[in-house]
Amino acid sequence: MRAGWPITLWGYVLREFARAFTLCLAGFVLVYICVDFLERAPRFLEAGATARQILWYFTYKIPLILTQMIPVAVLAGTLLAFGGLSRQGELMAMRSLGLSLARISTPVFAVTIFLSLAILAWNEWLVPVAAERAHHLEHVEIRKKKFAGHFKPSAIWYRSASGFVNIDWFDSNKATLHGVRIFELDASYRLQRLLTAPQLRWNGKGWESKGAFEVNFSRGVANANRLQPIAALPLTETPEEFSAVARQPDDMSSLELARQISDLESKGLDTTEMRVDLWLKWAVPFVSTIMVLIAVPLASGSQRNSSGAANMAFAIAVGFAYWIVLALSISLGRTGVLPAWAAAWSANLIFMAIGLVLYLGAD
Repeated sequence: MRAGWPITLWGYVLREFARAFTLCLAGFVLVYICVDFLERAPRFLEAGATARQILWYFTYKIPLILTQMIPVAVLAGTLLAFGGLSRQGELMAMRSLGLSLARISTPVFAVTIFLSLAILAWNEWLVPVAAERAHHLEHVEIRKKKFAGHFKPSAIWYRSASGFVNIDWFDSNKATLHGVRIFELDASYRLQRLLTAPQLRWNGKGWESKGAFEVNFSRGVANANRLQPIAALPLTETPEEFSAVARQPDDMSSLELARQISDLESKGLDTTEMRVDLWLKWAVPFVSTIMVLIAVPLASGSQRNSSGAANMAFAIAVGFAYWIVLALSISLGRTGVLPAWAAAWSANLIFMAIGLVLYLGAD
């Protein structure tokens, strides 16, 4: 009977954790959806969205919301579960029987490692599909922002009033077009003028560029002229119209993002920010395991008068601190101060070191 008692205790610990984790995850997801709904509801209602469209929009967003809320729910669930065991004296009883803190928390680590791997797979296959459908539903079906053209993540072709437009990449976060070529044709579809610009930025009224070139074709002779330092190019489309079908790195799998980076680099475009986003796809899913590493030793030292509300507040504080460190490292990575891999993994490594120190001290 003695040989089987650790398995029984593991089942008990896992049941306590699963109960707390499920409640926390459900609560965090519900709060997220409510806040997001209150923010988007005025725009949706103004655009005439139906209740069915709104319902489907938030249904498609749930996979992405889950990947963002699971680490916080793991942290809160671990603090609540182990804090409860500590306050009731059960954790002390387990340790008096010869079980180390590491051995007691083994099932929780096993579950969070599984969750991390599941999030990796989730982000590769389900999140991109659901995010693309939510994006299409919001911009095309609800807000009626249609875009007539051939649009891939790093290749845009469409027919303009005077000819054709080719764009290498549209950055919707900065309202910027990269690698723009405008082919203006005459009535016989002969090339009259070619406008090229390395970058166009939306100024609220039109697209402006520094370093644009104009090439005029007359009787087979090409005459190139640099345009004014800041010149508006004849593009009538707005960022909202490009955003109708543009996909962000968060909406793509790591394979899709890697292909986009390779394609853009072959065209001579800077992909520093995208490389950071690519490394983040591998780093962020493992936050759950790191949160357990921090939460278990802290919760095991909880006093009898520490409340669940206090544990929840501490979980939010730790999670907030992690995201501040992550945001800072991402900012340094996107400006080139840190390598892309370091920018994505710095927060994980820092909090893992903190967790190991706490864990070794508690055990």
